[in-house]
Amino acid sequence: MACTLSLGLTASCSLSRPPLSSSARFQGPLAAPTLRAHAHRVQAVAGLSRGLESAAGLLGHSLNAPSDEELSCPVTLVHSPQDFQAVLDANKGKLVVLMCKATHCRPCKMFARKYATAARQYSDAVFLEIFGDESKATRQMMIDWKVKVTPTFVLFRDGQLVHNHGGINETKLHRSIAQYLQEGEAGYGSFKEPELGMPAQ
Repeated sequence: MACTLSLGLTASCSLSRPPLSSSARFQGPLAAPTLRAHAHRVQAVAGLSRGLESAAGLLGHSLNAPSDEELSCPVTLVHSPQDFQAVLDANKGKLVVLMCKATHCRPCKMFARKYATAARQYSDAVFLEIFGDESKATRQMMIDWKVKVTPTFVLFRDGQLVHNHGGINETKLHRSIAQYLQEGEAGYGSFKEPELGMPAQ
């Protein structure tokens, strides 16, 4: 939007005309109206410029500022093996759920909200996400975990890999989390298998 506004501003500025030549200033009774019209055009373009700059500032603020939902998102993005290991070390004994994504993976983007909802439901577990195509190191992590599709969900308990599966089946994600939750942890016992005939989400 900023680029578009900038281009629009350039086009608007081109509407202003150069100062009248000396010969035009002395053309009798038409000279004063012509000068006044020129001044009005300059003022109009200047006013439009200020309006566009103000609009650009407001739009930039609204587009760049994170939403309340983003600020409260319980999912942490990790960028390297070191980041991931630090989380494991800091959360020994907890269930760690990792969503392996790719930058241009549409299913990953579609499932992001449901993944965040699961993170709120199972708040004693640690929910992470990583872009497997971010760097050579993250690609190696995908190879080590045998990630072949995105998203793939990898679960760790006590620092050990205990489960992984691919796809955006919400029921499967909840089932796998429920399998490794321990009594007393948030969400323990809350998962119920869909009734027969009910489509899996």
